[in-house]
Amino acid sequence: MNQQNQKLKIILKRIKPLTIVLGGGAICALLLQMVLSASLSTAKQSVAGQVTNQSASVAGIFPAIVLEARAAYMLDINSQQVLFALNENEKLPLASITKLMTAFVARGALSESSLLVLTGDDLTAEGDSGLRVSERWRLEDLLNTMLIISSNDAAHAVARFVGANGQLVLAASESTARENFIQMMKAKAQSLGLKQMEFYNESGLDIEGPAPRNGGYGSAHDVATLFEVLWNKYPTAVEITALPAARVISQDNITHILPNTDGAIGRFSGLIASKTGYTTLAGGNLAIIFDRGINDPVVAVVLGSSYKGRFNDMLKLVNAAVSVDTLSR
Repeated sequence: MNQQNQKLKIILKRIKPLTIVLGGGAICALLLQMVLSASLSTAKQSVAGQVTNQSASVAGIFPAIVLEARAAYMLDINSQQVLFALNENEKLPLASITKLMTAFVARGALSESSLLVLTGDDLTAEGDSGLRVSERWRLEDLLNTMLIISSNDAAHAVARFVGANGQLVLAASESTARENFIQMMKAKAQSLGLKQMEFYNESGLDIEGPAPRNGGYGSAHDVATLFEVLWNKYPTAVEITALPAARVISQDNITHILPNTDGAIGRFSGLIASKTGYTTLAGGNLAIIFDRGINDPVVAVVLGSSYKGRFNDMLKLVNAAVSVDTLSR
């Protein structure tokens, strides 16, 4: 019930600005639609094609769509109807979409108000997120920073802190703590039945060597399942990722201005959550959750596209889903 209340607050916050333009009567109608939408989802599923298998869903709902991505998957969360599927079970590099699992494991392991202090080793990951050695952070604020700007430093710090169960460890033990965290990620994937997921680091960065590999692997289907579960269990954990930018203040009163790595965020109407990923091995990845109506959430994933192509691919999927939804009403 508490999770439902949190989601309702998020929905109400998104429609609040409409009261100024539409007036109270129209907003009442919108709220009535929200109440009725759950009961209509089953009927809408039947209208949208009455498909019972995945291949028929692809051909019947989006017959002409062409993507740059190697794999994609789109699911209506309420009805659990597959709207689109392309190589959805193929195991592919995840890049920074790996951080969804990092956030999920951290949220479940320690209180969001847990206080951590950044170490020098925390800030050795690729990229500069503006974090500082000895800066104090609430775990929730650091996770928000990690997700919206895809901070590798923040992910590195979270893995060390959570892997040590929130305890301060010697520098020599920090790598052991992070290894513990990676094992926690693997265990969580197994418990969720995400068969294609495996992790080698907490950030999704490529690992160089004689046989280069990505920090995380999984299928488009697995990513969609993980994103849906994360949002259902911790709806406020991903709320920041729907913003074009955010301001986060550490416990040392240092203000950090955080631009969203999803540069196409304004193109996705009804966006609830978003996570980007890009490395040389992975190519361009993108996962989003969006409302195509009131209380009508859809999760969509594209893997193995290009840096710009992931946004174009996703826009094609979103537009197709909205069009199908409009026709079914």
